[in-house]
Amino acid sequence: MRTVRRWTVTDRVYRTTSESFEMSRCDACGVSYLDPPPAPGDLARYYPKSFWRGGREDGEDDARGRLTEWYRQLILRDHARFVGGIIQEQQAAGTWRGLLDVGCGDGSTLASFQCAPCVGLDSAEDAVHHARTRGLSAVRAVPDAIPFRDGSFSVVTMFHFLEHVRPAEPHLRAARNLLTDRGELVVQVPNAASLGAAAFGRRWHGFDPPRHLVNYNPGALRRTIEKAGFEIVSENHFCLRDNPATLATSLAPGLYPPARVARGTAGEGVAALVGDLSYLALTVVAIPFALLGSALGRGESIMVRCRPRR
Repeated sequence: MRTVRRWTVTDRVYRTTSESFEMSRCDACGVSYLDPPPAPGDLARYYPKSFWRGGREDGEDDARGRLTEWYRQLILRDHARFVGGIIQEQQAAGTWRGLLDVGCGDGSTLASFQCAPCVGLDSAEDAVHHARTRGLSAVRAVPDAIPFRDGSFSVVTMFHFLEHVRPAEPHLRAARNLLTDRGELVVQVPNAASLGAAAFGRRWHGFDPPRHLVNYNPGALRRTIEKAGFEIVSENHFCLRDNPATLATSLAPGLYPPARVARGTAGEGVAALVGDLSYLALTVVAIPFALLGSALGRGESIMVRCRPRR
């Protein structure tokens, strides 16, 4: 395997560190990755505390916080519709056994599914805490060491999880074991072969170093999933939550609301509102470009639906 050193990159969004990291690319498969990856003991400090609340401050429950939550649930309708269709199919077939959301964060995505039974899984204590404050069932663990029996779920979801772990195969095989024979896995990651990645280069938000250890293109993601014992059912390149926001944040990382909270630059009152509205406007402007990329098969994210190979 021949690798090519691409760029020196930094944490330009959250600015949790002033360190620089090297990004390389595999010539054979096109995957980009941090080389060497951060030491496992260092990873936790690259995630600001507000990361697990979608950028909201602890205890924030004012009009701005409620508006932010409403907006997040609105743009999560793509995820809810996609996963909801799978759940309905399973319920009609009598195969529904429940859902596990791996890398659940604060539980906002899991909450959007509005299904039962459902469980969130995350390795971060803060993430699990915030998911539980939503009234959700959440467990702190990693997929290859969790307290569930094989075949416990008929749906496992991994939204923006695989880019945070290396290697991916143990996590995917663990998900396969957790699924029923007729269960399905949904995976979403940033698309390193997107138009945005080509336009912004090292400044593309989908790379998000040092939190993203591996950056997949569609072919590499498919091969990784298939190697773990799955077959691909369908693939989608548009996501209302992620695609326009990835472009907007690539262009103006200082406006990204979660990053403003993490940096302590979110402001209060009118200043906070102006910052939020500015970012929202930039995201709306990015929608046509996000749609174009998706139509060309080069959207900012990749969502794959797959099932265990029989």
